Amino acid sequence: MKFFRADTFFYFFRSCIFSRQPLRELGSIFGAASFAALTLFACFISSAHATQDIHWYPFQVDEDAVSGIADFSLMNHPLTMADRLFVKSAHFYRVGEDLQASSADDERVRLFGINLSAAANFPKQEDAVQIAKKLRRAGFNAVRLHHLDSILSDSESQPRGLLTHGAYPSFNKVALARLITLIDAFRNQGLYINVNLHVGYAFRPGIDAVPELQQAEAMPFASQPLQLFEPHMIALQQEYVSQLLRNLNLKNDPVLAMIEISNESSLIGAWQRGQLDTLKGAYRKFLESQWQQWVNHQYGSTQNACHVWKTCSIDTNGAQMVLSSESQVLEFGEGWRAVAQRFARKVLTHFDVKLPKFLIQHFQTHQLGPGRRVLDFMQFLSEKDKEYLETMRKTIRAEVGDLVPIAGTQMYFGGALNSDAQHAMDYVDEHVYVDHYDFPHAAWATNDWRIRNASSLREGWQSLLQTAFYRDAKKPFVVSEFNQPYPNQQGAEILPVLTAIASAQDWDGLFFFQYIDGDTWQALPSSFGLSGNWGQWVTTGISASMFRNFQIRRLPAILTVTTTPAQRKMMAGLRDNVSGLGYRDFLGNCYGVQYQHAFEFRVAVTNDTTESARDSCDSSGFRLPEMTINQLAPGDQLQYDSSGPWLTANTQYSAMFVGRRSEGSEALSKKTLMPKFDADSRQFGVLMLTSRDALPLSSSKRVLLTLSGATVGSQPGVFPYRAKRLISYPGQNGWWTLEPDSATASQPSGSRDATGPVWLERIGLQFFYASHAKSMIIYPLDASGNRMSAIDNRWIEKKNDGFSIHLNQASPWFEIVLK
Repeated sequence: MKFFRADTFFYFFRSCIFSRQPLRELGSIFGAASFAALTLFACFISSAHATQDIHWYPFQVDEDAVSGIADFSLMNHPLTMADRLFVKSAHFYRVGEDLQASSADDERVRLFGINLSAAANFPKQEDAVQIAKKLRRAGFNAVRLHHLDSILSDSESQPRGLLTHGAYPSFNKVALARLITLIDAFRNQGLYINVNLHVGYAFRPGIDAVPELQQAEAMPFASQPLQLFEPHMIALQQEYVSQLLRNLNLKNDPVLAMIEISNESSLIGAWQRGQLDTLKGAYRKFLESQWQQWVNHQYGSTQNACHVWKTCSIDTNGAQMVLSSESQVLEFGEGWRAVAQRFARKVLTHFDVKLPKFLIQHFQTHQLGPGRRVLDFMQFLSEKDKEYLETMRKTIRAEVGDLVPIAGTQMYFGGALNSDAQHAMDYVDEHVYVDHYDFPHAAWATNDWRIRNASSLREGWQSLLQTAFYRDAKKPFVVSEFNQPYPNQQGAEILPVLTAIASAQDWDGLFFFQYIDGDTWQALPSSFGLSGNWGQWVTTGISASMFRNFQIRRLPAILTVTTTPAQRKMMAGLRDNVSGLGYRDFLGNCYGVQYQHAFEFRVAVTNDTTESARDSCDSSGFRLPEMTINQLAPGDQLQYDSSGPWLTANTQYSAMFVGRRSEGSEALSKKTLMPKFDADSRQFGVLMLTSRDALPLSSSKRVLLTLSGATVGSQPGVFPYRAKRLISYPGQNGWWTLEPDSATASQPSGSRDATGPVWLERIGLQFFYASHAKSMIIYPLDASGNRMSAIDNRWIEKKNDGFSIHLNQASPWFEIVLK
């Protein structure tokens, strides 16, 4: 029998307690032991949902033929010069018909986008228009062109990447032509593009004339972080950027919404993850030389620096880089007392216990001693990141003009100090995932992987809300990757849930990751793919309409936290997100800002650029009320209940319910779209409702309703076809995977690339629809969104102030006609 590893146990425990507020209250009454027992019981009960039988039906959306009420194409129009985007007042705007930025006719724009990765960026030219039309029908108005550089491809018949095996940058002319055709199609269909520059290309010393690696040493993925500081690599990237943007002819082109310089990569982030510790050979010598020059410039000499640092000598480590393990000196210093404090802090943090003051002193600044050396190294790395980004920004500006918004890298990959490095960038970008895959033995193994089968509203709720903590008060905020990937049985949550959060926070862009596997172009569930994951897909149109049309009002009040350079260096030195000791912990312990506040306030950070006396943790700072159970967010449009958990949104033109309501819930609610699930269901569903005749829901005569849950492929080689099962990962409670395929029965997992037909969860429920209409007809919709036979009138009961509706049909979407 295999036992839990300690870190697995703590992860499982802590991931559950964030949504178990009633248990925390019982724990405070009956003690820690009762709290732990009750929490573990609740966690194992909630994880058992994956084993509960689901009623399935086969369904396939015909993306090429979607029409009528399910077609959201009318939200887009062909892009013209009036649609050029720029940054104004911390948001994206189009320049308007006068073609002038910052003038009277500027109009706010939100981007609801999707990622195309690698080969998906290079479809056959005859397919480009169809792809653009599919995305337009689904409600998207932007596409992120991702992993253009990651796969080297010489093929002219089926290019998988933009670059060939020649010396970097050598372009595949067929791939370039196909990409140009695709961008033209996007422009005509009203879809902006987000161009990603350095994502996956790994430099090759023997071909690209960059420094050689040590013997038997492999170039790291995407050459991270070498490409950020090695001069020849930077010069080659400049050449790649110039050639790419020039070949695409994007200067002053309205289709170009934004550019990202480097995906998930910074020197600060690399240090925090220990990547700089393992640098060898010429690359280590070069970075150490740069560090030595910085030290000499700051202090006059290494000897002067060592006098301040107190514990170094010129001969031993004066010129050596700081190891990531040295971050511990910033917490409590050195010695046995520091070791005890670190241990106590780790235990209390794991169990979500508020820390006493003596355990949060690690936010004190270090003017002298070894802690100062760590902070100096953070400043050095930040300045190197800034130097790289501003070099690339200057190159980009020469090719595309002055208006196009530019981002550096994602904030999480380096944390709060990234804001200093990206000071000259135009907007802030971030990624967030719920229940990303875990690979116990080999990264990205096809037949050995696992998930938590987590919920966006339970285990993922905290991380989704905390994404708001990285927003810069002076810049637009974009989440360019997010997903709750297949085969997570609650995956249909992610689009509506993040739409609600982003709308309330007044963010500027969302890009779902991703659309489809461009090597197969099969509309089947496949890891992160939207096409084929029809439980997610049917939520896109209404989510897009809610976000792009500002249907959910922004939260009325804003909570702004100001940080100083010294504080940001301290957080970086504490290894920020990697260790769990940095930014979010700082906001909680020093300012009282918890993740729940992002449901009550728009959260933003102001990054002070001048040093001040306020450089330590001020535990007497402002404190705000925490979110309560059944909390109704300010503005009365969003409500979250942790007992389900569930989230609702009610706007003038749309409504949604996402989540779980326990069996035996109270009598049918008179609140629109608050469901009472049938007893034989798993008490979960995603319901979305929107007016399709431009009238408010209260008076609309034509309404689209979507109802979705889990999506899964078929078990290969089994006839008759049946839905593939989600099973416990062998030997480990709390982890899930797909049952093995017959061809790989000895492996723990089935493939994440599904075999058809695709199955959707059949959900039986009853809900109330408030309306003064005299009659209602409900039509289930087919694969193209066209009407099928209306449901029997006996399932629709007229009430004084609306209709009671019972649904249990084999369709994820419905047209409601009111008279």
